[in-house]
This record gives sequence, C-alpha cells and structure tokens, in this order.
Amino acid sequence: MKTKRLFGVMIMAVWLTGSAAPAQQPSVDPIYPPPSPVAPHTSEKLPEDRRLAAGGGLSDWIVYGRECCEGPLGAATPLYSEFYLQAGASIPVGGMTLSRELKTGWSITGGVRALFFNEPHTRAWVVDAHIINTNQSAGVHDTQFPITFFQNGTRSDLVVFEGAIGRKTFSIQNSNRTLVGLGLGRDWYLGQPAHADSCKWRFGVDGGGRWGSHRVNFSEFGHVTDVIGSVYAGAHGDVEYPWRNWVFHTGVRLEWAYTWSDILQQTSDVQDISIFLTMGVRW
Repeated sequence: MKTKRLFGVMIMAVWLTGSAAPAQQPSVDPIYPPPSPVAPHTSEKLPEDRRLAAGGGLSDWIVYGRECCEGPLGAATPLYSEFYLQAGASIPVGGMTLSRELKTGWSITGGVRALFFNEPHTRAWVVDAHIINTNQSAGVHDTQFPITFFQNGTRSDLVVFEGAIGRKTFSIQNSNRTLVGLGLGRDWYLGQPAHADSCKWRFGVDGGGRWGSHRVNFSEFGHVTDVIGSVYAGAHGDVEYPWRNWVFHTGVRLEWAYTWSDILQQTSDVQDISIFLTMGVRW
C-alpha cells in the first residue's frame, strides 16, 4: 500500500515540474500567402482556379494540369495525320495528240495527309503525299501513230517482231499512268471545329506536282513507256464523324491535272478532269 502511494507521489512530482522544450527555429520564415505560380514558358499568371492552395499540394507540372498544347499562348500548332483512299472517273480534256485519242477512264489514289491546325481547330495547313494510278482506254479515232522501236540499242523504222512485220504505224489500245505526288493545301471547318464530338463539315483546296511513269499499249503489238511529270489542283468537301479515338470522313473531290509526255515520240500531253469519291480516317 505504501509502495502505491509512493509511486503516485513520484508521477505527480514529475508532471508538476515538467516544461516544454523549445524547438529549433526555421532558417527562413515562411511567406504567407505563397506567390502565384506562372504558366510554363510564359510570363502570364495561371487562372485563379488553377493556383495552389496555401495549404500545399502537388504542382500542376507534376499532375500534368496543363492545356493541350505546349509553347506560348497563340503559338500552339496541333498536328494530326490522315489516311485516305479515293476513286473516280478521269475525263481527258484538251491536251494534244494522245489526249484526243483517250476515252473516260478510272483513277485510284491512296495517300497520307498531315494537318497543322490553328488552336481553335477551325482551319489547317495540309501537306499531302500520295500515289495515283490512271487507266484510260483508247480508240476514239483509231489514229495511226508512227512509232520507232529500238532493237539491241539500234533504232529501226521497220518493226520486225512477229505480228508487226512491215508496220510503221500503230493505233493505241490503252494508256496507264502511275505517279507519286506531293502537295500543299488549306482546309476550313464549317460550323464546328475539328475536335468537336459530333459530325462536322469541312472543305479545302490544294495543289502540287507529280512524277512517274507512263505506259501505252498498242492494238497491233507491244507497248512503249516513258517518264512523265504532272501538276494538279483540286477542291474537296467532306463530312467527318468521330468514333472513339478515330475521326472518319467521306466526301467528294474535283481535280484538274496536266501531264507532260512525249511517249508517242512527239508531244503527247494529257489534261484530265477527275471526280473522286473519298473516304479516310484521321487520328
């Protein structure tokens, strides 16, 4: 019993004589409130609802609380890629010699477009790379063309191959052109911007150059080939519809092209007006 009383007296004495121990003073006094953070790469202050609270928290840089685009305000350039296919009728118009012999044919194009949007996504500069194949039959006038074939590196006015012995002129059966192209264009969005979650309309114009090969088959015998160059200009209108992370589009394109060629061993330039149906996807 005496032991319990003695133990209680000792606890009471320690409690009455105890005092608070001072802690080490901080080397720098805190500043309240803390200064407002500024946006990365710019001197403008962030909006009030994005500033850090006085009580602390993770910074916007750590939690990636930034806008979609880097760089100073007004200088962002969102970039998208687009793959497309288009096919349609190719109608020869004007031109010289060969163009007058060709009938309406068929063209198929496949390519990739890079779209450099403005920040509101209402318009974009477009860089287009593609490959196009155009096939047209002939026989409109069945004109006979003088063609000189080469045999073992020597020019011969008389073709001696079987099926063409004694012939110096030939009529065209069909024409086939395959070219790779590079162009620059401009797209505009009507009503809604390109990143809207609903269907939207766009239209655009573009132009550029092409380089490739040309093959002409003859009704009587064989074929000849040549390297050709071309320029083109076109306009298109499309409707876009988003699905998950993709944006699909379909539309119509009108194009004019002029091709320089001397495949008939004389001026054989061709002009075409083409009407395409287009489909593609942007990501």
